[in-house]
Amino acid sequence: MRLLPDRKTLAGQEKMRVTLVYPSYGIEHHSLYFPFGLAYVASSLLNAGHAVKVVDMEGDRLSVSETVRRTIDSSPEIVAFGGMVTRFRFVRELAGLIRSEMPDVFMIAGNSGVTTVPEIYLKSCGLDCVVLGEGEVTSAELVNALEEGREWKQVPGIAWLDDNGLLTKSSPREHIADLDSLPWPAWDLFPIENYVSSMDHRQKKVRHLETLASRGCPFNCVYCYRIYGRNVRRRSPESIVTELVELVKRYDIKYTGFPDDLFTSDKKFVMETCALMKKKLPGIGWSCLGRVNTVDREMLETMKDAGCDWISYGIESGSDRMLQKMKRGVTAQQCLDAIRLTEMVGIHAEGSFIIGMFDETRDSVKQTVEFCRKADITAPMLFVTPYPGTAIFNMALDKDLIEDVEEFLVKMNAADELLVNLTDFSDSELMELRDWAQGTIGRSYLFKKPFTRIPTLLWKHFKLHGAKGLFHDIRAFLTSVFSRK
Repeated sequence: MRLLPDRKTLAGQEKMRVTLVYPSYGIEHHSLYFPFGLAYVASSLLNAGHAVKVVDMEGDRLSVSETVRRTIDSSPEIVAFGGMVTRFRFVRELAGLIRSEMPDVFMIAGNSGVTTVPEIYLKSCGLDCVVLGEGEVTSAELVNALEEGREWKQVPGIAWLDDNGLLTKSSPREHIADLDSLPWPAWDLFPIENYVSSMDHRQKKVRHLETLASRGCPFNCVYCYRIYGRNVRRRSPESIVTELVELVKRYDIKYTGFPDDLFTSDKKFVMETCALMKKKLPGIGWSCLGRVNTVDREMLETMKDAGCDWISYGIESGSDRMLQKMKRGVTAQQCLDAIRLTEMVGIHAEGSFIIGMFDETRDSVKQTVEFCRKADITAPMLFVTPYPGTAIFNMALDKDLIEDVEEFLVKMNAADELLVNLTDFSDSELMELRDWAQGTIGRSYLFKKPFTRIPTLLWKHFKLHGAKGLFHDIRAFLTSVFSRK
């Protein structure tokens, strides 16, 4: 067991030196999404009296060697990694390099990856322990225990390997009931200007920063992992808007949003939040994630009046059979009605779509293409990816579709890449089918208003993916034209 230096020998030192490391998302992906989870942990550690520094590999566009050097130069006693499971490859590499130069440093990791596959993180990354689920309270208690020389394994909500290398967990940590009790994210510890001035999710250059309004999702989609559970906990509208007012004051933001699992899950909450935003934040635009069976005209009109101009709905498929397979709890007609209603009140509606679920057929893909034509929308069609902790991940394991989980995590980059084929198609057939569907959807959308939509979409994809993105668009278009699927 690795031991920290005796605190009594550190004359005059009252705080633990903690360095939080935020790894990059993946290779060749350059969109910036502020790391709320790690920023909340940072503020909780600061409130507990500890000295916290951040090395943001993604926000500062650091190489692996630069990230390691900055971490070591911060002279940490504790190094903690954040980031979703798609960042595993960098956690493993960074942890190994840091450990080789700082063999006695105490290393931790948190977020969805370690919560779902803690044993892999502990063994592959050489971590001392991992934080399971929400990290704010657990991290502060853990660092307090290490500072005071108490038995840190008594802290609820963590996991480690015992002396025999077996996974061991402490008692579970209850979810944080009162989200208003959490301190605001420690924005200033991160390269905040890089995030504020980057392109937003609409690929627009406007000063922006989002905020979290709730945690949890009550639904049970088979492809989704809910680190915050199914019980939705919401901040008060007063707390949310007060934070947004502070963001405007500090960083002069002009646009914001709510990247919650599901912002629209409670109408009363949405209506009250909108009323306060209209009063306190006139002129601020914003966006959110929605669900088609949780919105109605009154809610949407109120959101529009309060500045909302963009909603992304998880449509996923235009086939009712596939929606049932996914346990979406909605129909294709409900999805179509919600998109049309959203556009009718003046809010831009976008949909996310996935291809390659168990039992996917050419007919179900064609139904998705037809859905997009009726809805007059276009969006990237991503491959289904069985993320750890999801129902389809367990199904993929049962069917021996994932032979080596660790190598699967290493390959994770973005869902536009086919990592695991869950269908009866060959890999090449599925990729060709995706390209045909993507191209057909795009062609239908563009040719309805060619002189405005074609330049806009090409520019958007060029900004997002560069020349590679344009090449993919052209290839998908040609495939849709010449394919006879």
